[in-house]
Amino acid sequence: MPIAINGIGLATAQGNSREIVESQSFRTATELPWAPSKSTISRLCYPAAGTALSGAARWQALARTALGEIVGSATTPLLVASCNGSAAQSWEEAFETKALLAGTQWADEDLPVFSSSCASGIHALYAARELLTSGAVKEVLVLAADILARSNHENFESLRVLAEEPCTPWQSSISGFILGEAAVVLRLVRAEDDAALTMLNGPELGSDLVEHDGLSSVIKTLSPVNPTMIFGQGTGPYATDTAELRALGSFVDRDVPIYTPLSHFGHTLGASSLLSIALAVGLPSFADSTDSTTDARPICMVAPPWAPEHGSKNILATCRALNGACAATGVGRISHAKPPPRKAGWEKSVTPGPLMNPMLRRLASEAYEQRPVQPPDVLILRLEKPLAPPPSAIIGERLLPSAVLEMTPGFASQLIARCWGYTGPVLCLVGNVDADLYGLTNAFLESRQNVYQVNLRGSGDNRAIEWNV
Repeated sequence: MPIAINGIGLATAQGNSREIVESQSFRTATELPWAPSKSTISRLCYPAAGTALSGAARWQALARTALGEIVGSATTPLLVASCNGSAAQSWEEAFETKALLAGTQWADEDLPVFSSSCASGIHALYAARELLTSGAVKEVLVLAADILARSNHENFESLRVLAEEPCTPWQSSISGFILGEAAVVLRLVRAEDDAALTMLNGPELGSDLVEHDGLSSVIKTLSPVNPTMIFGQGTGPYATDTAELRALGSFVDRDVPIYTPLSHFGHTLGASSLLSIALAVGLPSFADSTDSTTDARPICMVAPPWAPEHGSKNILATCRALNGACAATGVGRISHAKPPPRKAGWEKSVTPGPLMNPMLRRLASEAYEQRPVQPPDVLILRLEKPLAPPPSAIIGERLLPSAVLEMTPGFASQLIARCWGYTGPVLCLVGNVDADLYGLTNAFLESRQNVYQVNLRGSGDNRAIEWNV
């Protein structure tokens, strides 16, 4: 059954979807909304237009703006994604949707949140496609949102992946990215034969074990899409960009231009992968530029005022999260047959480096013992609460880089994948471990996919681990 996108909603540094299309110029990066410390390297950001709140209230405001652009029924299912949620001081409460969705029709549903770094949004989209394909739902909304917060910014400073100022992507001089924020909503339906709709091809999900093998794998699976344009990442540092270009160059002609939303929206974390798809649907046209990547691929610029669109867009959107989760998605007027689930065998397991969090050390130890005989089609980790860093991981007011990575929910799910040598789709959901989520597990079974689910119940370091639920 073809799946289509027939509605988008945005809250970004450049406004909502209508404001973006009607704008005559784009806003530039501004100073941080808090006083930076003397050691702060990146002092610029792309804040969402018209929002002066913070924490959960800011997340709510962005989400409501984006949801307000979508027309849906009172019973429309909603899948939520976020890298850091409200970034609350109490990290264990940052993903509670009763607070994040307060004032909306979903506030009382206690929904879990898809969370896997900047792949969070695309993971929720993957689940939405399964729900629609199985017939479990007739339409579904996918919401991905992340906000600017001082704690998030300082954590990325610790990782040394932020840039001092915006620069042209995919260049040898690039050191990192400028942070932004956004809420993105996509409304998905079963397409039937409506040629006016924008078709969704994929997403295809995978996981890196070593280097960037996962990104190459998912792009290869979607190679029949034959894109006329690429929405890549270009986040830097340069070694990461080089690997991205190498993966693309193996399957997409180098004369196909590439664009990144980072140029005008900043890196919007968990919303970034969904933002690429929304812009591919909603922007009326793209303009050429004189810039090119280090492997001579043309870089396309997006800037108003908009020229008339010529021809149909067929866009390949790619994503590789910092934790190794990879995705590729096609967006265009042509619906390609959904490729069968990739039946990969076990690869060589990857021994994790030193782990600071004792819960993660225990999870890794048990993972080796619990690996199934046959690799599943989908691995799902359900966390009742996100993992908090141990006190030893805090030096002064900053977290150690390894602790920043470990506390991000998707790190735990990717940890299991590496211990197993598993390269397939890996989903991580935070909150309400027992939520049926509109029959998602049954939806996978309907498409004859074998699901392996792991639950981490409780909070703190003393949690119950339930294998193969």
